[in-house]
Amino acid sequence: MTEISHGYADLADVKLHYAECGASNDDLVILLHGFPEFWYTWRKQLPVIGKNVHAVAPDMRGYNLSDRPEKLEDYRIDRLVNDVIKLAKHFGKENFYLVSHDWGAAVAWSVAISRPDLVKGLIVLNGAHPYIFSKLLEENENQIAHSKYMSEFREEGIEDRLLDDNCEWLWDWTFKSHYDRGLITDAEKTEYIKAWTKPGAIRAMLNYYRASPVKPRPKSKGEKPLNLDPEKFVVSVPTLIVWGEQDHALMPENLDGIEDFVSDLEIIRLPEVSHWVTHEDPERVSVEIMGYINKLKSRKQG
Repeated sequence: MTEISHGYADLADVKLHYAECGASNDDLVILLHGFPEFWYTWRKQLPVIGKNVHAVAPDMRGYNLSDRPEKLEDYRIDRLVNDVIKLAKHFGKENFYLVSHDWGAAVAWSVAISRPDLVKGLIVLNGAHPYIFSKLLEENENQIAHSKYMSEFREEGIEDRLLDDNCEWLWDWTFKSHYDRGLITDAEKTEYIKAWTKPGAIRAMLNYYRASPVKPRPKSKGEKPLNLDPEKFVVSVPTLIVWGEQDHALMPENLDGIEDFVSDLEIIRLPEVSHWVTHEDPERVSVEIMGYINKLKSRKQG
């Protein structure tokens, strides 16, 4: 099995920690985690796909061992997009494949939209397209109800709730069921708690929500819509979506009409899997990542 190694990338305004496998391989694949994870969400994928590509999973800014800028504006989407581009350049690559989940997918969609010239292929695991998600947060009562936590995460002092009793609430909200089912070990749970309880980590992680203009905006409360232009959210890079259909955070409507935004699109639905795809079906995730990358490489060679 390919060993996971670690390093740091100094990107001028922020230093990111990363885990990697297959550094001697040519193709660069950047894997972006979501909330409240860190590079560790890809621990089972890195050794597998690292046999064939250079797989790099950073701790995104604010998380775990990466720097935690103080200003809220440092967590805006443009800064997060630039982190990905600079990280690729750190490894000497102008072009790369992008794999993502949850908040990492929000960043990955934005990279693909704004810099399609850099992305050879996009793979999204349960991550909402930004325009569709924004509209659902304005119009879909089910999505609004299931996204209530996004508003709560903006409240001052919520950090204390997430940190209380060694992050008991956060653990129960995310991975307790996986732990109870034997999908996460005691040692792995320890790694999550260690990452969450690093000084300032929870606040920095929540800053992703606080810095984002995307939030539930129920019409009944008179919240002004964002009035986004759909033409500015077109994705022109080949895209694979792997979607756990038991997701309790992102409603199935997030896939409705997505082909209007992504012309080169494949969707794989996993009926028995929830939001936490890498934990519940890690082998399938690895297979789909490499299968899609190999398909794109063959298409280019053909």
